[in-house]
Amino acid sequence: MKTRVLTSAYIVIGLILIFLSRMLTPYIFDIAFGALAVIGAVEVARVMERAHKYNTVYLVGSFPAILYIGFVLAINFNLPWQYYLLIIISLIVLMFLLSFVLTLCLKKQTSRERSKYQIEESVAKYAFKKAINTAVILVYPTLLFASLFIVNHINSLVTEEVVATSPFDYYLLLTIILVTVFTDTFAMLVGSTVKGPKLCPLISPNKRISGAVAGLAGGVLASFIVYWFFTINSSFVAAFNEVMAIWMVAVIGIIGSIISQFGDIFASALKRRAYVKDYGTLFPGHGGVMDRVDGLIWNAAFVLIFALIIL
Repeated sequence: MKTRVLTSAYIVIGLILIFLSRMLTPYIFDIAFGALAVIGAVEVARVMERAHKYNTVYLVGSFPAILYIGFVLAINFNLPWQYYLLIIISLIVLMFLLSFVLTLCLKKQTSRERSKYQIEESVAKYAFKKAINTAVILVYPTLLFASLFIVNHINSLVTEEVVATSPFDYYLLLTIILVTVFTDTFAMLVGSTVKGPKLCPLISPNKRISGAVAGLAGGVLASFIVYWFFTINSSFVAAFNEVMAIWMVAVIGIIGSIISQFGDIFASALKRRAYVKDYGTLFPGHGGVMDRVDGLIWNAAFVLIFALIIL
């Protein structure tokens, strides 16, 4: 328990420092979460292998870095956000083809893999399945991580002048983080104290319905706390009210909390299918990167889509 608390404190301090680093440059945030994206993607790749979903792990690990480089170039050339979709699709197709071709060409390595995993199907079929699994991991979790990158630079991607000249990026990032943290914390505290019926006993036996409801309340509370914090700045209030209404703040809290809990359950389902407890050991007492950000990255994807719709 002591190890878990200490690790939690280090994680919180790290998040605060990364968040504050945006005052100097937004790219420190990108580098930090880009590194987490690489580690998280490799963790998912390893877990999928345990579930007999074989993939090209070195392509999985390199994809976040390549994707982020593409995004940085797009930002420097002032390309609209639609071009990011083109970059994403192009890179996923390229990685799929690379995985397929490399599996066919690297015959000795493929032979060892097929022998190790006792694969009897044809090499071509094995290569195709491996490429599909690789592409899946490029979507989850890498593209969800990439949502944080786009949110981090959203002020330079939208055409609304009131957004570009206000701390809207800070607001969205802080909302993503705090809604997820409050959801997890309230769910854990109330679920372990009140107990009651289990939420999904076959996937995550420790989750309770009481905890899920408390987590939802915590997420909504967090969304309004962040809103209140930013309304201290009167100039931001004027800009904020031009693009968002108070009901949108509630929507972000409600749906953000729900999708954050879904992300947690989704990650647990993958682990259970592979018969592993944690995704990794990077954070003592907590597990790996994906054990900590499973809900955060889903919430980031939702907030990004929501922001692009309303802006």
